[in-house]
Amino acid sequence: MIGSINNFNQIVRTNSASKNHSVGMIKPVSNPIVSNNFSTTSNVSFQANYQANIRTTLLAGDEIQMYNNLINVLSKDISPVATGDISSQQKLAELLRNGKLLNNSSNDNTTTLKNLHDMLTQPRVKGFDSVKLVKQAIDTLYKPSIITQTFGDIPNEVKSLILNNPEVSQDIKNNPELLDVKNNGSGTCPAASLEFHLANKRPAEFARWANELTSPKMSVTQKLKMSSLSKNYMDAVWFLNAFETRPSYLDFQNAVLELKPDKNAYTRAHIQNGYYDKGERNVLDVLIQSTLMQNASQQSYDSLSDIRAGKFNSNPQGLSSDEKTFIESIVTNEEKLSIVYQNIDDNQYLTSYKCDFAKIENHIKQAIDIGEDVIIGYVFTDNSNKVTGGHEITIVDYKQDKNGETIFVCNDTDDNNDELIEYKASYLLPKIHHAGYPAHLVEHETALLNA
Repeated sequence: MIGSINNFNQIVRTNSASKNHSVGMIKPVSNPIVSNNFSTTSNVSFQANYQANIRTTLLAGDEIQMYNNLINVLSKDISPVATGDISSQQKLAELLRNGKLLNNSSNDNTTTLKNLHDMLTQPRVKGFDSVKLVKQAIDTLYKPSIITQTFGDIPNEVKSLILNNPEVSQDIKNNPELLDVKNNGSGTCPAASLEFHLANKRPAEFARWANELTSPKMSVTQKLKMSSLSKNYMDAVWFLNAFETRPSYLDFQNAVLELKPDKNAYTRAHIQNGYYDKGERNVLDVLIQSTLMQNASQQSYDSLSDIRAGKFNSNPQGLSSDEKTFIESIVTNEEKLSIVYQNIDDNQYLTSYKCDFAKIENHIKQAIDIGEDVIIGYVFTDNSNKVTGGHEITIVDYKQDKNGETIFVCNDTDDNNDELIEYKASYLLPKIHHAGYPAHLVEHETALLNA
């Protein structure tokens, strides 16, 4: 996950003293969305490789039957289709055509189709509607950029029930405004960015998470290679213990984890199930993001207030770069390394950079060239270079404008925009505090990793 336990402890101490290292709270006043009206050169190497390896033909027997069952149920749904949108069955057909439906990039090698069918035909958590859940999953897989971190509001009558619940924290009872996360802004952008990555690049795994979290077991079974946390076995065990992640099975090569959301996640999910408004998180967003936040924050997250505790971050919201890297390594089952590019002093001033911007740009491009998304944390500063906040977004591609400048294509889960956005490299690179990469790409950057 990172170079060594000693290095991790050093970074954690820094994060604990510096709230800006916890991303997910403050957004810029305006986003420089770049127009597409210029000639571009886009990275296409991964897309070509992906197209050559996808499967788009249903196998006789179970796959055809599962597909037909889904189409038949969806065709009977009488919910109105929004203007400019297409029906769920049309989206399902498109997922078959583009290879996402038969993708099996899941932790247990099940396909997207199998997990969607299980959601439809097997028991769900009491109060959840299987057709609604399947439609939410299809919508997200069809267009991953609809994923949002925006919390839903809680009706007053539901607030009263929550406040009278003896299991709700005393902090919330003393300050009910903590429930109004929608008004205050959420800190789940690292989790929402990772959710986007699953839907964008690992559709079968996204569907598996959706299926298992809405099933009666209310958890996700995750098989983990211990080397995904560290090449050193004892370090990998230390990480699991430090993050209070208890394997149900453990040997020298592998572990099996049962990843659960916090105890209030299903309360939030049921609220969204009954009171969802467009632009808010849906049931699947709530459960996936809550599970990621809970397991990254040492089992300390509260979905009702979007507040976390934990020993590796003094900020009550968001995740530190290393917490994000820990959960990203588990979810992708691949060792990730987080490079921190900025030097920020104890008074929260951005003082310098650990490398030039060309190197940062090269790291990002290398990752994209092998088909990776790059989740970055960036900061905002005032005129004196004092950090005023941070945010997490995902870089999914790059290209060049007519003047030869690099343009990064990004997904932002907190911009009230369902489309991908574009940033000039000259704007984005100076703001990047940290980024996560596959270890094999950047493990030679020892000076940066140990800085």
